[in-house]
Amino acid sequence: MEAIEFYMTPNGDVRYRSGNKEQRLNAFCTDVISKVLELTRERFPACYARLATIYPYQSNKPSVRRRAEFDMVSRFIRCNFGEHDLLTNDIEHDIMYFEEVKCPLRGGFCPDENIICKPKGLIRLSSAEKSVVDMYLIGYTFDEIAGRLGKSPNTIKAQLHRVKNKLGVRNCREIIKMLRLSNI
Repeated sequence: MEAIEFYMTPNGDVRYRSGNKEQRLNAFCTDVISKVLELTRERFPACYARLATIYPYQSNKPSVRRRAEFDMVSRFIRCNFGEHDLLTNDIEHDIMYFEEVKCPLRGGFCPDENIICKPKGLIRLSSAEKSVVDMYLIGYTFDEIAGRLGKSPNTIKAQLHRVKNKLGVRNCREIIKMLRLSNI
């Protein structure tokens, strides 16, 4: 999937930009909707479960299911990606870059805060950490990664140490397991 930037219009529509295409999100944007749902289901299962509870579909009609999935994705985007910024795309290489969305219910008034809005389980890797981890997952050693990226082996070890801390794992083997399970 290409990089996507989501934003809200003043009248409340969710719009997105992907490549040089820009359009309003609707129930027929099945490629975007299915990708966001897939990432949400895999990485934030409590969020996905809550959205499915709020927007259930109880019919076998494809139009009813499509509308419920659209509502789920629209809500997820509004709570986590609604600002129009030019700093980074909201989804790029299957990584979600959450934004601080202005919401009057934040700070204890929203029952879905840390579930749908700012869902727990969010792991943010810097681009440098992501590059190191990608090579590590393939099987490169510290020295090989350092050589390919033009860094010292100690820098690579330090970056992997930061990734271990972010993931809450004890060793580098667990990094591989956690990242493969989380599809990060």
